[in-house]
Amino acid sequence: MSYFVRVFCTESDIPTLAQVFEYAKSYGVDLAIDETNGKTDVNTSDWSEAEILYKPGKLPLVVECNRDDGTTDCDARAEPQEFIEEIGAPGLSLAKRQVIKHLKATKFIIATQLLNDIDEDGYNANGTFLSYFVDLCGGMIQADHEGFYNGDKLILKM
Repeated sequence: MSYFVRVFCTESDIPTLAQVFEYAKSYGVDLAIDETNGKTDVNTSDWSEAEILYKPGKLPLVVECNRDDGTTDCDARAEPQEFIEEIGAPGLSLAKRQVIKHLKATKFIIATQLLNDIDEDGYNANGTFLSYFVDLCGGMIQADHEGFYNGDKLILKM
């Protein structure tokens, strides 16, 4: 069974995959594009999906970039709105207010699908990959069946 981890980013500039891979390498994580299903240009910020290898013999991290293209039905607007509705009225919850404010400011979303054969190295690679967006793109992580994170601290369980 697979699940998703997302980063809701508030910055407008989307990095190239080469930039993200270089960041990961500086943390000792070597990532590469799986080109068996087509070639992905790592030197452009105009990418929308990629399969990223982290270890030989393992299925890749399946990554998607959804941009706010100005339409109301684009994933970068629809998905944050779905989470806002799921969170509900914040009441006195500062965590809910923080997450809702962040979701409303989202400019793009990075989503990674973690496939069923992922191991500890895969979780580490995914965490390092997503950290780039947290550190440099105003990102907030959301993990299926867990919730929203501020850095590595769970701030809103869902």
